[in-house]
Amino acid sequence: MKLLFLTILASLSMLSASAQKTDTTKANLQYNPNAQRNGYETYQSTSQIVGAGPYTMVNTMDHRYEGLRGTPYFLPAWNKGQIEMVAGQHYKEVPIKFDAYRQHLILLRTWAGNDSIIVNADQVKSFQLKNADGQFYVFRHIPTAKTNDESLKEGYFLVLYQGKSALLKRVSKYFKQADYKNPYASGERYDQFRDVNTYYVLKPDQTLTKVKLSDKAIIESLSDHADELKAYVKQESLSGKTENEAVLIVKKYDTL
Repeated sequence: MKLLFLTILASLSMLSASAQKTDTTKANLQYNPNAQRNGYETYQSTSQIVGAGPYTMVNTMDHRYEGLRGTPYFLPAWNKGQIEMVAGQHYKEVPIKFDAYRQHLILLRTWAGNDSIIVNADQVKSFQLKNADGQFYVFRHIPTAKTNDESLKEGYFLVLYQGKSALLKRVSKYFKQADYKNPYASGERYDQFRDVNTYYVLKPDQTLTKVKLSDKAIIESLSDHADELKAYVKQESLSGKTENEAVLIVKKYDTL
């Protein structure tokens, strides 16, 4: 007997970044890599169900799977946002989504039958979204960053502060598959997209350094003015453990 699995990440396959591509995600379509999981096992014949002998056990249905939780998107709904292109064009009030799982900016072409496309990241300088409460989020593509992690140059960063230096947040997603069918399983009966956020300091020379939210880590990334920053943190009683306090430290660095 074989279980019929749906390939989890088929709908999430990466598309070429060399040009804009049609996106498989439509305005009314949500990612559900397990849409066909319904708790039933598939059999080739009824003999596989009842068995061939008088003492054969009958296989039962497994209804424990609870579906998909979370979303691959930063904001789940289409957003009337703005896109600033590398070539200088500036598009306003265009329906967009940010797929944080694949690090793709998706544009909804309402003039083309609500077709959606992935915008080539190499053509994007920045884009802006707004949530339901009116808060704005600005994301930047930084291909010039000096880092050993080449994947960071391909996606986008949420800008928490931008001056001569910048404090950036990498907003991404992790896909966790349901795990409940073996004796050592975790017991989670649902697939899930989980948030994975990391922080970076970008210096004026484009050096990109991963940091934790702490005064020590941020000051180490800005070591050329470490003494002044330590004095400032002590004077202002800052720990750097919140985004707002981390921003204050980087802002202070820009004044030195």
